Amino acid sequence: MATGRLVLAAALCIGTGAAAWADEDPALLAPDPSGVVMPNITYNGWNYSPLDQITVANVDRLAVAWTWQIGILDSHEAPPLVVGNTMYIVSPRPNFVYALDLATDGVITWEFRPDLDDTRIPNGPPPARGLLYSDGRLFFAAADGQVFALAAGTGEVVWSTLATIPDMWEGVNGAGIVADGLYITGNSGAERGVRGRVMALDAATGSVAWTFYSMGPDAEVGIGPRFAPFYADDRAGSLATWYGGSWAQGGGTPSGFYTYDPDLRLFYYSTGSCAPVNPDYRREWGTVTLDGNGGLVDYRNNWCASLMARDVATGELAWAYNLTPADNWDLDDVGAAQLVDLPIGGETRRTALKASANGFFYVFDRATGEILLDPWAFRYVDFMSGVDRATGRARYDIDRWSFTNVEDRRRYTTAGELAPGAAAPPNYTGTEVTWCPGLGARNWQNDAWSPRTGLLYTSTTTGCTMHVVTEGLFEPGQPYQLRRAAGTPAIPRREADGTPVDYPGELQANDPVAGTAWRKPWPGGNDVPVLATAGDLLFQIGVDTGVVRALSAVDGTELWNFRTGSRGNASPVTYIGPDGRQYVAFIASAAPGSATVYVDAAPTDVARFQRSGSTLYVFAIP
Repeated sequence: MATGRLVLAAALCIGTGAAAWADEDPALLAPDPSGVVMPNITYNGWNYSPLDQITVANVDRLAVAWTWQIGILDSHEAPPLVVGNTMYIVSPRPNFVYALDLATDGVITWEFRPDLDDTRIPNGPPPARGLLYSDGRLFFAAADGQVFALAAGTGEVVWSTLATIPDMWEGVNGAGIVADGLYITGNSGAERGVRGRVMALDAATGSVAWTFYSMGPDAEVGIGPRFAPFYADDRAGSLATWYGGSWAQGGGTPSGFYTYDPDLRLFYYSTGSCAPVNPDYRREWGTVTLDGNGGLVDYRNNWCASLMARDVATGELAWAYNLTPADNWDLDDVGAAQLVDLPIGGETRRTALKASANGFFYVFDRATGEILLDPWAFRYVDFMSGVDRATGRARYDIDRWSFTNVEDRRRYTTAGELAPGAAAPPNYTGTEVTWCPGLGARNWQNDAWSPRTGLLYTSTTTGCTMHVVTEGLFEPGQPYQLRRAAGTPAIPRREADGTPVDYPGELQANDPVAGTAWRKPWPGGNDVPVLATAGDLLFQIGVDTGVVRALSAVDGTELWNFRTGSRGNASPVTYIGPDGRQYVAFIASAAPGSATVYVDAAPTDVARFQRSGSTLYVFAIP
C-alpha cells in the first residue's frame, strides 16, 4: 500500500477512519469567504474573492507581512488553501504537503512527504495543480499517479489509491473537485498516446466509484439514456469519428480544472490535445470532407479538444461539444469553463463560458450544450474563421491543415496497418504547415470572473507555429506526437479587430456578450493565472520580470507592484488572517536552472530579473 512520511505532527488529531459524506459538503457549496478550500475558490470556477478590505483606494499600501521558503526549485502550479488559521501548500515533485500556522506567520505545523515510485513518473511530469479541502481532509494527486487523502489536522494518510495505468507513463495532475462524496479528477499524458479518462474515487475510502474515457465505445465513454448533445455531430458518439482503432491512443486527457453546477448535478471539464498530433493517423485514407462553410464532416475525433458535461453521481455523459474537431495543432484546451448566469435575449440563461485555446470565446447553455451567441476571436486566429451555430461546426481554412500530401490529401499508413505482404509507402519528408494562434491562444491557467464588472479576465498569448507531421509507431510510454517543429513564424501583424500586434501576451477583460472591454499588453507573454476580488482588483504575477501586480478590474490600470526575483505559475489567493485583516498570498517559483546573464544582454532580458527559486509571499496593509 502506498505510504508517506509524517515529518512534524500537530497536537490536534482528526480521526482517520472513513467519514460519512453528506450528499453535498456545505463547506464546498458555500465556502467561508475568509478562506480558500479549492482552486478557483468556488464550484463555479470564478477565482473571485468577495473580500474587500483591500481596494483600489488603498492597495498601494500593500507591504510584505511575512515570507516562507518552500525549498523545492520547480514550477508551482497549485495555489495555497486557507482553512481557519491554517494555510496548506503542495509542492511540485516530490509533492510535499505543508501545513502553516497563520497565527505565527507561517510556522510549520506538519509536513507530509509521500513515498513516490520513480518507475511510474513520466519524464518532466506537470506539477500538481491543486489541493482540495473537504470535511477535514486534503485531497491531491502525486507525480507517480497516487491520489492521497490526508487528515487536515495532522497530515496522516487516510487513504491512497493508484489512479494511473502501469507502464503507460500516465499522470494525474489536474486539480479535480470533491462533490457528492466523490473526489473527481482526470489523467494526463496525451503526448504519449494516453487515452483521456476521468475517474471518481469515494472521498471516504478511496475506492474507485466510476471511470469513463474521452473516446472509445459508448459504454467506456459513459454514453447512455442521459446523453443528449445539442449538435448532431456530437450525437454521433465517438467510435464512428475515429479511423479504425486509433481511438485507443486518442489523447484528450483532462489535466486541468473542473467546475460544477449543484442544481443541474453536472460537472464540466475540457479535454486536451488529440493524439497523435498528426491527424493522418486518426482518419481514413483519402478522407477529408468539408461542408460548404468549411465544417469538417468526417473523422472529427470526438472527444479530444472538447468540452464535456457529466452527471456527478454516475459519471454519465450528459452532453459534449467538439471545440476543435480533429485538432491538428496540439491545442491543449484544458482550461476551466466558468459557470455564470447571464442576461441574453431578455432572459437569464445558465451559461458556461469558455475562452478556448483555439482563440474563440464561447457561451454555452450549460444544461444542453447549445451555443447561445456567435463565438468570436479574442486572439488572432487564421486556421478557422468562426463557428456555424446551426451545426456547431468550426469553419476551417483547409490550407492550415496538416497533410502528408497537399495534392491528394490522403492518409499514409504505418507498417503495422498494411495488409499482409503489402509494401510500405515511401518515407515521408513532410509539408510545413503554419497556423495562428500556434500552440494555443491561452493555456490551462485560471481565468477570473467578477460579478461586479461582468467581465472574464483571461491570460492570452499571441503567436504562430510551424510544424511538419511525421511517421511513427505507437509504443506504450513513448512520445507519440508524430510531428516536428519547423521554425517560429513572425507574430501576426494584426488582431482580428485590426489592432496592431507587437507584443506576445495580454491580460484581457472580456464581456461574454459585448466582446473585449480592454486589453493590457504583457511583455514576455502571459500564461499565468489571475485572481479577482470584490475590491475591484486583479492580482497577477508576470512571467517577464517576476513582478506581481495589482490592477484595476474596471480598466486594467496598474495600481501596485512588487518584484519577486522569480516568476509565477500558481494563482494568487486572498484570505482573512487570525487578526481580522485581509491578506494576499502567492508563490513565486521557477524550475531549476537560471539563464546566464551576458554583458551584451538586453536591459530587458528576462534573465536579468529572474532566478530559479520558490518563495511564498504574504502581503497585507500595515
